[in-house]
Amino acid sequence: MLPWFSTIKRQLEQRASQSSLHHALLFSGAAGIGKHVFANSVATSLLCKSLGDQGACGECQSCELITAGSHPDFHIIESEKQIGVDSIRNAIQKLSGTAQLGHNKVLIVVAADTMTEAAANALLKTLEEPTANTYLILLTESLNRLLPTILSRCEKIKLPTPSHSESMAWLTTQGHSSVDDEQLSAYGSAPFKVKAALEEGEGLTFSDFSEKMSELTSQQTDALTLANKWQSDAQHVVSWCQQLAHKNYVASQTKNSFTQYQACTEAQKHLLHPGVNKTLVLVTVLKLFS
Repeated sequence: MLPWFSTIKRQLEQRASQSSLHHALLFSGAAGIGKHVFANSVATSLLCKSLGDQGACGECQSCELITAGSHPDFHIIESEKQIGVDSIRNAIQKLSGTAQLGHNKVLIVVAADTMTEAAANALLKTLEEPTANTYLILLTESLNRLLPTILSRCEKIKLPTPSHSESMAWLTTQGHSSVDDEQLSAYGSAPFKVKAALEEGEGLTFSDFSEKMSELTSQQTDALTLANKWQSDAQHVVSWCQQLAHKNYVASQTKNSFTQYQACTEAQKHLLHPGVNKTLVLVTVLKLFS
């Protein structure tokens, strides 16, 4: 269990044991803090037939089936892009009958804010009139991307970002004791982001970014070259540039570092718009660091 969620988890388990837990839970929180892992843990507790003070027993038939990934009353919807109406309808159909193991049924919707409007509307009826012993857990990084009708029918629970020490301690248990403060801060103190960057080797890492920014300031490369190379990681780049600008401003309080910071703030707004020219946005920012 992730220690930074332990208090919330105990509260939810206590309410579940008292039959006072809301049937629709909406977990919101920053990317990379472990929302999906936490949701799976809560689902396991809801499905466990021998839930105790220490959480799910890990030994009953239900717990064993979850571990094996074959629990008939546990369903997860996730998509790399958008969650369509067919995925929601199929899940609702599975939830409509009696639980096959005679206990609870749980559906997790990962990145619920990516549901199409049709998918969200299809989910509404289940949120309004859930079948007996059915729990829905929705995950999102941004509440304002969800329809108001979805928000109003869920109990909203804000999941905290772990503290610096909690993140460092957890990363050590994952075999990454060499992570330093700068690396952790670069990923917004989100330990799962750090872990993915170190283990998956995909996309731009903070180490690569730092190296190339040094080359940019020493004119060994130029803003356009880096902007073209970093298009797919534009949000990370702008965020890291902003952190760099803030660090520079704290150290020297120059007008240039303040201008850099402001430019990054504007760039983050531009990147929220679909179809934005990411190369142009990045060039505008990176030129200020060259």
